[in-house]
Amino acid sequence: MDIILVAGLWMGGWAWYEVAPALEAAGHRPVPVTLPGMGSVDADRSTISLADHVAAVVEAIDSAPGEQVVLVGHSAAAGIVYAAADARPDRVARLILVGGFPTADGDPLLRGYEPVGAELPLPDWSEFDDADLRDLGEGGMAAFGAYAVPSPAGVVTGIQQLRDERRLDIPVTAVSTEYSSDDLREWIAAGEAPVQEFTRLRDVTYVDLPTGHWPMLTRPQQLARIIVAQPPIGDGTIAPEIEIISSKAFHAAEGVEDWRVLYGGAHAFFRTESLGDGARLVAEVVAIAEEQGHFPDVDLRPEGVFVKTFSHRSGSLSAADARLAAAVSAAARRLGLEPDPSVLRVLGIAVVQGPDAHVRPFWTAALGYEPMGADDAVDPLRRSPHLWFQTMEPPKSGRGRTHIDVSVPRDRVDAYVAAALEAGGRLADDSHAPEWWTLASPDNHGVDLAAWSDDTDQAY
Repeated sequence: MDIILVAGLWMGGWAWYEVAPALEAAGHRPVPVTLPGMGSVDADRSTISLADHVAAVVEAIDSAPGEQVVLVGHSAAAGIVYAAADARPDRVARLILVGGFPTADGDPLLRGYEPVGAELPLPDWSEFDDADLRDLGEGGMAAFGAYAVPSPAGVVTGIQQLRDERRLDIPVTAVSTEYSSDDLREWIAAGEAPVQEFTRLRDVTYVDLPTGHWPMLTRPQQLARIIVAQPPIGDGTIAPEIEIISSKAFHAAEGVEDWRVLYGGAHAFFRTESLGDGARLVAEVVAIAEEQGHFPDVDLRPEGVFVKTFSHRSGSLSAADARLAAAVSAAARRLGLEPDPSVLRVLGIAVVQGPDAHVRPFWTAALGYEPMGADDAVDPLRRSPHLWFQTMEPPKSGRGRTHIDVSVPRDRVDAYVAAALEAGGRLADDSHAPEWWTLASPDNHGVDLAAWSDDTDQAY
């Protein structure tokens, strides 16, 4: 089924960059919508109205090949998708309102905001409540600020126009984010004006997603699970969130001595005498993965087999990774194969940019990567180095630079640092040791040797 995704103020279709792949992986067709005027800070927003934004969502509904769609509206866009559903009530199977409310006929889309001329720029973060900013973090705020586009004043101050009361029969899911479902019900019962349209809806499901106001940025996987659980897409059962464990917790599990936690997950390498020996181990890994329902990356080489296990494409680990790792090591032992953790290392590339630069779209396009989180980009097939984007401090106008990160096992990092220094490098900065050491080559190219991921007690 088509799932049309519409983000709130200051956002375009980019806001769903983590949610959309999860919906697609679940077998649906996500349609992130960038509303008129929201594609660029340079766009002319002076004549754009609320009706224009509603019309853009209606056009997405009309373009959908199926009989019905699901509309997802976040924050202020909850009122926009509600009006689109009013225009096409027969085509909308469900409305999912995320951190926002259905705007009643004759009400302004929003109250409490004062546009500046023809636009409403993103306010300073100090103007938001702590509850709004929960889980966003400094990196998330920086990334959001880089992508943000002012919203048209004509939309913010526009008056809702509804005509077809068949919209009241469309099932609605209200996802509460920085407030709870209990809070929302209390506001409805107390007669608070912005939420009174809920009293007219005939089928409302209340769901809690405890985070800040932008869950597509802070809890995208959980938001995707909520969306795909809603009828008629799902049966109403929301898949539980995977409990992420730390590297220390992974290493404390029984049978994982062969493994090291580096960028991208937990890694192991088992040496073989031939490609056939490696293929036999690969067959064992496939059988283990099928039995456990947890699927690692496997790299077969004549010299041996690399195995990487992870529970999220960021490299986060869960108890399932420890179980799989122990089973793979046991299989390698049965085949007479020995682990060799000394060869384990994972490369990452840090792209350093000026505070006003916005370079991730270029890098993702050039490399065929996908955005991940607020600051990163990854190869969707996990073959090539992870990219992350850092702000240059102090700022240097017009200049960017990159450096290589090498994620290495904790028990090997001293040897790697010593070897690099002996080979002509110099120690540029050890103030972050033992998390990472910054080295410079003889021609002053930077390399960070990072061991932090292998023994952190923080789940990430």
